[in-house]
Amino acid sequence: MRNETDRGDSLRYSEQEDMEVIVSVTGSDNELIIVTLSEIINRFNGRLQASRFNRIEKTFNGLFYISINLAYFGPFRACLESLNSDRLHFEFSPANSSNSSLTSDKISFEIELYGLRDKVVDVALLRALAQNQLVVDEMTRKQYICDKGRQAYKVRLQVSTDYIFDIDEVERELQLLAERLDVHLVVNFDEELQEAI
Repeated sequence: MRNETDRGDSLRYSEQEDMEVIVSVTGSDNELIIVTLSEIINRFNGRLQASRFNRIEKTFNGLFYISINLAYFGPFRACLESLNSDRLHFEFSPANSSNSSLTSDKISFEIELYGLRDKVVDVALLRALAQNQLVVDEMTRKQYICDKGRQAYKVRLQVSTDYIFDIDEVERELQLLAERLDVHLVVNFDEELQEAI
């Protein structure tokens, strides 16, 4: 009887949508933190969607955008919090929080992708964003049927930056990359942002 219940709970958990969370880490003198965090994410069937990591001498800080099934989030969080010490500290915040500190005092805009074959954003796109000092603060996905009758995904990325950049150059680079990846890309800059830059 207990096994039946366990199987039922497991099935319900596996059918739940992934939750998206931003994990921030700060610390010092820990060269293996990225490897350790990647191993823990994999252990709990999570996916690293985007990341930013900075080091100044022995001090580092990182932001990691992670998708993880709700059933695994509690143990995942407990595992990371067990690593907290004087030299290492983790914090968690929902990725869809409108009050997220990631977007404060930054220039931000939206990028929309259409025609993705799966939920995961291509690594090449994340690399291009990182090279232009653009950080993914929020990501939402929707499934739809494209005009060829196949299942596809639309992904909206809210990105931000502390750096001054050339809007036209960044958009041109992203559009060329989208052509190579065979997806459609739309960059939504508002007029105030264009004037500011």
